[in-house]
Amino acid sequence: MGGARERAIILEDIASKVRGCTLCRLHQSRTCAVPGEGPIDAHVFLIGEAPGRQEDAAGQPFVGSAGKVLNKALAAARLSREDVFITNMVKCRPPANRAPTADEIEACRPYLRSQIEAVRPRVLVSLGSTALRGLLGPTPRLSEARGKDLAFDGTPVQATYHPAAVLYNRRLESALRTDLKKVARRVPTKPPRIRSAPPRAGRPVRPGRSAGAAVMNAEGRILLLRKSGEQIWCLPKGTLEPGETTEETAVREVHEETGLHVKLLGPKTEVRYAFYWPPDGVNVDKTVTYFLATPIGGRVKPEPGFDEGRWVTRTEAMKLLHWPNDREIVTRAFDATRSLGPSGGSRGSSPGAKRSARRSR
Repeated sequence: MGGARERAIILEDIASKVRGCTLCRLHQSRTCAVPGEGPIDAHVFLIGEAPGRQEDAAGQPFVGSAGKVLNKALAAARLSREDVFITNMVKCRPPANRAPTADEIEACRPYLRSQIEAVRPRVLVSLGSTALRGLLGPTPRLSEARGKDLAFDGTPVQATYHPAAVLYNRRLESALRTDLKKVARRVPTKPPRIRSAPPRAGRPVRPGRSAGAAVMNAEGRILLLRKSGEQIWCLPKGTLEPGETTEETAVREVHEETGLHVKLLGPKTEVRYAFYWPPDGVNVDKTVTYFLATPIGGRVKPEPGFDEGRWVTRTEAMKLLHWPNDREIVTRAFDATRSLGPSGGSRGSSPGAKRSARRSR
C-alpha cells in the first residue's frame, strides 16, 4: 500500500462499501451504516462493539453518552479525538442494541482489517469484550487481558473497558483512563489545542479537584516538568479519580507524569482558582491540593504531553515556573523542608495554610 494520499482514497472506498453493504441481516434495520472516522495517519485506532441508536441516526461512531465518556477519557490521557481513528467491530446497529452475533462480526471483519491496513496505527485499542474477542479470537478475560502484551498482525493491542460499561459502573472510569494513558505513552503527542480562558459571566459553575506534589530530592532540588511544544514549566498534578483521596491522587499523578515513585512528607497546601473551559462551556472552580514529596524509586521519564523533566534549585525554579501558584507552592516546599527531620517525618509542622488565587494553571 502506497503513500498517505493513496491510503486515504482506499479508506474512503472502504467507507463507501460499508455504507452500501448487504452482507448480513443488520442492513435490513439500519438507518445509517457507520464506517468509522479519523485521520489516515492516526497512531491510535479504537475499536468498539457496534453502533448504538444515536450512532445509527448520525452515521458517526461514539456520539451518544458513551461517546462523552470516551472523549473525557481521551482528554485525560492527553489524546485528542481528532487525532485517533474510531470504528466498531460491526458497522451497523444490531436491533435493540443486542450484542452482534459471530456471523455478523465475521461479515464485517474484512472491512476492519482493510481499515487497519490503510491507517497503519501504532497501537489498536479494543473497547470491551466483544471487540477484544472479535479482533483476537478466544482470549483471556478482559480484566486479565488488560495487563497482557497482545498483538494483531504485529500491531500492539491494548484491551480496555467499553465506555458504555462506565455508564453503569463508574469505578471502571479510572481503569479506562489508565489504559488510554498507557496507549498515549506509545505514540508521539501534539501540543494541546484547547486552552482555558478567564471565567465568563452567566456560565454554569462546576467544581474541580486535583492533587499534585512538589518533589524534592536528597540534593535539595525540585522536579519541574515542561509541557511539550511550549516553554511552560510546571509541577506534576492531575484530577482526582472516583474514590481516590488527595494523597492517592498525588502519588499516582506524580508517577504517571514523571515516572517516579514518591513518598508524601507534608505539609499540604491548597490553591484555588477559576477558569472557563470551552469544551464543556462551563466555568470551573478548581481546588488543587499539593504535598511535599521525596522520590523512593523509579527514574524521571515524563509521560506524553511533557518533553522534559528537570531537577532545579529554588532560584532556577522561580525563574522557570510559568504560573504564580506554582511559584508559591515551591516557596512553601523549600520553607517546609526546614522543619522536616532526616527520616522525612515532620517536626511539629502544621498541615499548611490554604491559599486562594485566581490564576489558572
